[in-house]
Amino acid sequence: MAEYKVTLKTPYDGDHVFQCDEDLAIVDAAEDNALDVPYSCRNGSCSVCAGKLVEGSVDQEDQMFLDAEQLDEGYVLTCVAKPTSDCIIETDKESEL
Repeated sequence: MAEYKVTLKTPYDGDHVFQCDEDLAIVDAAEDNALDVPYSCRNGSCSVCAGKLVEGSVDQEDQMFLDAEQLDEGYVLTCVAKPTSDCIIETDKESEL
């Protein structure tokens, strides 16, 4: 199983870097590393956990909230997004959607 370096850039307490298995949602890996990140539904049907992918790639085929334009702009739902490479994500982007 592949493992990737994920960097979450938060507006309230800086950058957090941790490893995330390819089959684990980024929110779950963040919690495993004692990070407090926003989430609500945990199934990709709301926008509380929305972030913006700055670098890298994720698989978020289970998400149901973001439209094609938002996906093209790099928005991700970290509760269902799983890394497919090392990635950098800006968190707390719900207000931009």
